[in-house]
Order: sequence, then structure tokens, then C-alpha cells
Amino acid sequence: MQIRPKTYLHFISLWRSLRNAIPPHHDDVPAETSPFLIYTAAVLMLLLAILELDAHRGELALLGLLGNDYPIPPAFLGP
Repeated sequence: MQIRPKTYLHFISLWRSLRNAIPPHHDDVPAETSPFLIYTAAVLMLLLAILELDAHRGELALLGLLGNDYPIPPAFLGP
């Protein structure tokens, strides 16, 4: 028999208590998403895309995916 560490057993007990706390899902009740939640998710995804482009600007320029039609002032670029 394998001996499990305390953290694993603690995680399992926490998972079971959380699983019991969640009410069961009923199919007869339609789920409604808040418009504010959709707006927040869209803004966060846009910010993540901007940060990823800024972080990999050099690699994208080497691949020729960045054009210099409208150069961005260096004050607005990341370090």
C-alpha cells in the first residue's frame, strides 16, 4: 500500500467539501450570463492580446508580421 502525503489528503478532503457545497445543476432552469461579465471577459482578453503582442514584438518583426506603415512612438512601447 502506498502512503500518500498530507497535502494530497488535505486536497482531497477540500475537493469533497467543495463538491458537496455546489448545488446540483437543473436543466429546466435556463442559465443567464450577466452582460457585465461578458464585457469584462472581452476587455481582459483584449488586454492579454495586447500584452502578448508587446512581449513578442521582436519575434513578430523577424517573421515579417509587423508592418511599419504607422510607426508607434517609442514612449508607448514596453521595455
